Amino acid sequence: MALASDSSKSQRIARKRDSYLFLAFLLSLLAATPLLIGRGVVNTRAGGDSPFLLQRVHQLTQNLRAGVFPARWMPDGAYGLGYPFFNFYAAFPYYVAATLNLAGCGVLWGMKLTQTLGFAVAGVSMYLLARKIGVSPAAALLASACYTFTPYHLVNVYVRGDSLSELYAFALYPTVLWALLRLRERPSPEHIALLGGTSALLMSTHNISAMIF
Repeated sequence: MALASDSSKSQRIARKRDSYLFLAFLLSLLAATPLLIGRGVVNTRAGGDSPFLLQRVHQLTQNLRAGVFPARWMPDGAYGLGYPFFNFYAAFPYYVAATLNLAGCGVLWGMKLTQTLGFAVAGVSMYLLARKIGVSPAAALLASACYTFTPYHLVNVYVRGDSLSELYAFALYPTVLWALLRLRERPSPEHIALLGGTSALLMSTHNISAMIF
């Protein structure tokens, strides 16, 4: 009976933890709501980077359709002369958006869903990082909410319009730290690969943010 009681208690604790993680995910979607209910791109200050995001996703899609990987050139950039944008700009989020575009979402919704995914990764990864540090599920949810709705995070998307590369870098910061703590907790080839993979994603997402980090 004692074993059954302990098992039932463990299951209740696990369900409670899962519910807090799910709430962190829902809060992330709440932050992305203006992206999803609007018909076009977000009308950022003085246009922001939003129109250029569409151009970059479209041009990267053209590269992938032509079988070019990794993409190096924007064929229609610089007034049709071409521009080596992807030679020097970290482009991982644009690959995500271009893949969604190729899957049938279109350029606009490919970008919107990529932005929404960035919010979700930020919220969930901060929750996991806080739990790994050792705080309670409720405190981890609070940390996730604060990280998701921090002004810099929202300004990047809804004011500046720089809402792919820097957005994803912001989302990957806690992911890299979470992977680092897992490696410190239990050194193993898998955790080394996890830390290396998340760090590589950060560098291929926004190189300046990776340098600052």
